[in-house]
Amino acid sequence: MNNVKRFIMLVVFILFVGIIPVWAQDANLMDGCVTTYDSTQDYFPDKVTPTLAENFTVEYFNHYKVVTVTDAFENAEPFTYVLVQCGTPAPSADEFPAETQFVEVPVQSIIAMSTTQIPHLQQLDQLDKLVGLDSFLYVSNADVLSMAEQGELVEVGFGGEVNVELVLDTAPDMVMTYGFNPDTDAHPVLIESGIFTALNAEWRESTPLGRAEWIKYTGLFFNAEAQAQTAYDSIATAYEEARALAQQVAIEDRPIVLWNSFSTWTEGWLIPGTQTYVGALIQDAGGIIALGETAPEDSTLLSFEAVYADALDADVWVINEFGMLALTDLLAQDARFADFAAVANGAVWNDNLDVNANGGNNYYELGVTNPHLVLQDLVAMFHPQLLPDHEFLFYRQFEPLQ
Repeated sequence: MNNVKRFIMLVVFILFVGIIPVWAQDANLMDGCVTTYDSTQDYFPDKVTPTLAENFTVEYFNHYKVVTVTDAFENAEPFTYVLVQCGTPAPSADEFPAETQFVEVPVQSIIAMSTTQIPHLQQLDQLDKLVGLDSFLYVSNADVLSMAEQGELVEVGFGGEVNVELVLDTAPDMVMTYGFNPDTDAHPVLIESGIFTALNAEWRESTPLGRAEWIKYTGLFFNAEAQAQTAYDSIATAYEEARALAQQVAIEDRPIVLWNSFSTWTEGWLIPGTQTYVGALIQDAGGIIALGETAPEDSTLLSFEAVYADALDADVWVINEFGMLALTDLLAQDARFADFAAVANGAVWNDNLDVNANGGNNYYELGVTNPHLVLQDLVAMFHPQLLPDHEFLFYRQFEPLQ
């Protein structure tokens, strides 16, 4: 009998030991490296798939991920990144395009070249991995400003003028940047210097939730897929709740919303199209785009006279103008603005409620990853009865003229 008991105990022990590695891989490894590589083991049990974001893809293999940014900027070729679980062998470079970059994950340090990446790090609980920014000037996040004040971050500069030597001295596992024009962007000089540099193309997405979904992209580099999925699901749920609330309003009761104002930079008035990021926000908030019929898909540039002739009676006017704090500032730009109905009715708003001393606007930092917060502001603007106790985060209403 004793021998039988010993045998049973031995079998139980063997089975128990055998399943420990399975238990250890119930989640992605976010700290440290694999110590004993098993080619049959799936090292990324937590996975994400972009659903609304159109400009990045991810393909999972047992011990590495292949991430592709398909539309980083106008006429850009795809950028491919191979993310290899630390402690496992990298796949052969011959299997990938010549420009492919390799990095071990989870990364432990990052330089972010845009403030839009700060909310990603904070909402993924990875802010402690931030070691540098392009500039501290336009940051709104209080934790990051504190890190900068305490000397925990480096400031590496903008675009093609990026301080490559400082980046090399800081030795981050990765730099995350963006692209507009390779002749003036940071990524070509960083990559040429052997620095792993990933492009973020969230700004190329045409929907608010599509941009928000790039938190999954950032999460890939930290093996934080589970955290990214949770964060995105929460954002999407809150966005859809605000949208559903606004869609209850009958079409005839929705305000005509004039967006932007005449710009001397572009020599025109940019009207958002119905299929654009801003167009989606206006419509999801229960508004009707003034002159939207002129831009059924992409945005269109109109003359001041065209807008004056056909949108003078818009119910709400969101000007999106830097440095304007009052209607007097607006009218100083052009006295004809006084003729717009929204001016007379006290329904002019600007997106500069949360702007720092250097002009850094939290609308373009926190708001990109969290469009539900922007949408809630817009719903409260267009239909104040739906959110009577709403506290605005991004938009400021101008006091009416006396």
